[in-house]
Amino acid sequence: MIAPEVLSGLAAVSRVSRALVGTDELPVLAAAALGEMREALQLRQAALYLPDADGLPVLRRYAGDEAAEELAFDAEAWRLAVTSGAPIVLREAAGWLVGNPFTPPAGHWMILPLEKDAGVVIASAAAPIRIDPLSGTVLSLLGLQLSAGIATARLRRELLHAAMERERRTLAAEVHDGLAQYLAVARRELAREDPDRQRLSEAVDAAHRLVRARLRELASDAPADLRQAIDAVARRSKASVRVRGCGEAGPEAVTLAARVVAEALANATAHAHARHVEIDYTATDDRLELTVADDGVGFDPAAAPGVEDGHLGLTIMRERARSQGGECEIASSPQNGTRVNLWLPL
Repeated sequence: MIAPEVLSGLAAVSRVSRALVGTDELPVLAAAALGEMREALQLRQAALYLPDADGLPVLRRYAGDEAAEELAFDAEAWRLAVTSGAPIVLREAAGWLVGNPFTPPAGHWMILPLEKDAGVVIASAAAPIRIDPLSGTVLSLLGLQLSAGIATARLRRELLHAAMERERRTLAAEVHDGLAQYLAVARRELAREDPDRQRLSEAVDAAHRLVRARLRELASDAPADLRQAIDAVARRSKASVRVRGCGEAGPEAVTLAARVVAEALANATAHAHARHVEIDYTATDDRLELTVADDGVGFDPAAAPGVEDGHLGLTIMRERARSQGGECEIASSPQNGTRVNLWLPL
C-alpha cells in the first residue's frame, strides 16, 4: 500500500498542476497555485517573488498577501538562497540571510527557489517546518511546476502581444497602402482644374468601402471556423454567392481567406457588375486552396489600373498571401468573368 503521506504529497502536486493549467494571466494562476500549496503543506502564508525589472538580486512580490513588497539579497545570500535550487528552512527573524518578510516576523518560514533563478516562494507556518525526503521531493516538484507555469504564462502573453502587433502592422499597412492611396488619388483629382469626376468618385468610393470593411471586421467577433468566416463575408455581398467546400484551417489562414474573399467580392460587384459568384475551397492538413469566380464583365490583368492609380486591392491580396508563404493569382479576360485563386500552406 502507498503510505498516506505519499498520497498527500502526490495530491498536492496534482492540485497545484491543475491550478497552473489555464488561460488566465500569471497573477491569477500564481495565486491559485499558492492557495493549493498552503492547503496541501499546512502553511500559514505564501507569496511569490519575481526578479525586479532593474535586475537581481532584488525580488518584488508578485502574488500572495501578508508579506513585504520587496526582498533584497546581497550577493552571498543570493547564491545561497536562490541559485542553490534547494529549499531553505528558517527560524525566528533569520536576518543573517534576508530580512524576515512577514509582519509580525514569522517564527517558522522557508524559501523555495524556482528553476533558472525565476524567483522564489516565501512561506510561513504555525509549526516548525521539517523537510524530510518526501516533503523535499514534493517541494522540489512544486518549484518545478511554478517555474513551468511562469514560463508558460509569459510565453502566452508574448504570443498574444505578437499577434496583436502583427494585426496592428497589417492595419497600418492597409491604411498606408490602401486608404492613403485612394485618398491621394482623390486629392490629386481635386487639385486639377478639370478633375476626372469618374476617377474621383471611384477613389472616394474605394476608400469608403475599405474603411467600412475594416470597421466591420474590428467590431465583429472572429468567426469560429473557415466556413463561418466565408459565409459571413458572402452575406454582405450584393451578388448572389454560392459557397462550397470542406476542411478547417488555423486562425491566421481563416482571417486571410476571409479578407481575400471580401476583396474579390467587392471587386466583383463594384467593377465587374457580377450577378453570380461561386466560392470553392478545400483545406487539408497542409494546404488551403480557395477560388472566387464571378460572371462579371472581366478585364485584362495586364492593363489593369495599378498602384499609381490608387487601385491597391489586387496588390494587397497578393501581398497578404505571400506574407504567409502562399500565392494569390487573378485570371480574367474581357466578358469572361474573373477568377481569384488563393493557396496557403497550413
